[in-house]
Formats: sequence, structure tokens, C-alpha cells
Amino acid sequence: MSAIRPSLDRVRADRLLSLVLLLQARGETTARALAAELEVSVRTVYRDLEALSAAGVPVLARSGPGGGCRLMDGYRFPLRGLRPDEAEALLILGVPGALRELGLDQALDAAHRQIRLSAGLGEATAGPGRDWPGSALVHLDMPRWFSGAAEEVPCLRDLAHALRLGRMLALTYEGPGARGGAPGGGEHRAVGPLGLVNKAGTWYLVASRAKARQPGEPGVVAEAMDPADARAVRVFRAGRITSVRVLAEPCERPEGFGLAAFWERWSAEFAASRPQLPVTLRASPAALAAFGEVFGQAAGPVLDAAGRADERGWRVVTLSFEHEVAAAHRLAGFGDQVEVLTPPAVRTRLVDTAQQILRRYDAAD
Repeated sequence: MSAIRPSLDRVRADRLLSLVLLLQARGETTARALAAELEVSVRTVYRDLEALSAAGVPVLARSGPGGGCRLMDGYRFPLRGLRPDEAEALLILGVPGALRELGLDQALDAAHRQIRLSAGLGEATAGPGRDWPGSALVHLDMPRWFSGAAEEVPCLRDLAHALRLGRMLALTYEGPGARGGAPGGGEHRAVGPLGLVNKAGTWYLVASRAKARQPGEPGVVAEAMDPADARAVRVFRAGRITSVRVLAEPCERPEGFGLAAFWERWSAEFAASRPQLPVTLRASPAALAAFGEVFGQAAGPVLDAAGRADERGWRVVTLSFEHEVAAAHRLAGFGDQVEVLTPPAVRTRLVDTAQQILRRYDAAD
């Protein structure tokens, strides 16, 4: 029993630190939202708030509708007591590019300085590859090779600001292919922002649907949702959000919602929902060697499942495309190094594509 008690004390100390840092970062927040974030009960949150107050942390709480918990204005919790190895773990990534895009690079640089000093590491000195601030031992380069120019996301910092405030958003969203349309076009929605995701260099906003308040009550609120139901949350490609307005209404994070878990589940459902047209073909050694460059990571499983090579080194493989046109256009570049076996419609379309290319260049002559 004596060994268990110190462990429980450390768990609670970590939770108290997380609680005060949440209040410091978000301002006034409901006890229910804090409980969901810390994965404890609302009663536990209130007990922890009492413990913070007894320890001299100026916590203020207002009960009833519109109430919440916050720190006294102007109070900043001092970060102390980090061991050097803990501080190095926080510093090892430096300032990732994603945080620079969110406009948090200067704040993170300042935080890194404080972490180094509070842990007794001192200021970093300039040297080859270690210029301070923002010195990093590990660099994350998230976009894939040859992915083209980065997508512009004009409203990204506004989205991040609304997330940090915990407020509802009014936004305008343009669907695929709508860029360059009439001014003021697009879909206008009110949403409750739940998180931002950077997928291979492309930003997405995860948000819950909003609904109007009861008659006589102005504004909007986030819809109640089951965190296990991916359909209750919508994913917006952030680069297609053309305008953002932060609303006065708070956005409460649904109890039990986890951004990483939701994204993993939603991504799997999205990938499974895309059209799949299997195309079986014979491919030469030269074509097989180019599959990785042409089809990316999808080439690995395809080559692993390929049939045994014939006397010329050709193998039978099955590729997946969204539709016949995509299959014909992707395979045309291989010339005579592939032969489509099935389905016949793709074989016919590939022949038509080759004839169109010949007619184009015959006409040019």
C-alpha cells in the first residue's frame, strides 16, 4: 500500500498541472469540457479546483448557465521542476513547420527558452546546425516527395485562433472545382471546431455541426453528438475555406471525443468509400520497376501479390483505380510495357487513347 500511494499522488499532481495549464491556455472553460479533456468526472474536476485554490492558485468558478472556470486575470502559472531529460524531450523537435503555419512559432520559441532555463540547461549556443531559437535535433518533413506546391490556406491562423478560444465559427466553404467562381459563392455554415489535422502537408478542419438555440435565444450551439459516430462530425479541407468569423458562442468539446482516434476512424472509412475498379494486367520488368514512382506507396502491396514471372520477366498484377478513364490515362504512359487483361472496357479505352494520341501527332505533321 505504501508503494501505491506515491504513485497515486504523482498521477494527481500531473492532472493538477494539466488542469491549470488548460485554464491558462483556454481562459474560461466549463467543468464538463475540462473533465472530457482530462478523462475524469466533473466531480473530480471540482475537487481538483479546490486543491489548486488551497495551494494558492487563484481559480474562479461561476455556476449556472453561461458559467465556467478560469484563472484570475493576469495570473500566469510558473513552469518549474522539469528534469533535463524531460526538457530535452520537449525541445527535440524545435519549431515544426506546422506550428509556424499556425502562427505559433514565436510563442514556441519563447516557451523553449523558458523550458531550457527552468530545467537548468541554459541558453543554447550557436553552432553548426544549432542556431537558437528553434534549434532542433529531429526535423519533420511531412509532405510526400514530388507533391507539388503547398496549398494556400488563407484562413488557417483564424481557424487555430478559434480553436484556442473554444468558440463557434461561421465559415464559407467552396467544394472541389469551385475556385475562381463568383465572389460570395460557396457554402455558408456555422460549426464547432474540434481540431486541425495536417495530412501529408494538407490541412483539414474537423468540426461538429451547429444548430440554432431554442426560440428566443440568439446564436448557435454545437449539436450533441456521439463521439463514436464519425457521421456526426464533418471534415473540411482548410484550403477551401474562404472566410472565417469567430462567433461569441462557446464550443464545448463533446465528452469522449479524441481527435487522433476520430481521424484514424474517419480516414479508414473515407478510403473504403472511394470507388475501386480492379484492373488485371501483364507488366514488363521495366514497368514493374517504375510502379513505385508512378503509384507511390500503393505499389508495394501490388508487387507483393504479383504472380510469378514468366520467361521474359513479365508478371501479372492487379491495380485499383477509381474509374475506367483514370485507369486508361495512368496506364497509357507505360506504352507497350503493359497489357491489360481485364476488364475489357479498360482495354478498349486504352486502345482508343493510343489511337487519339496517334491522330493528334499525325495531324501535327
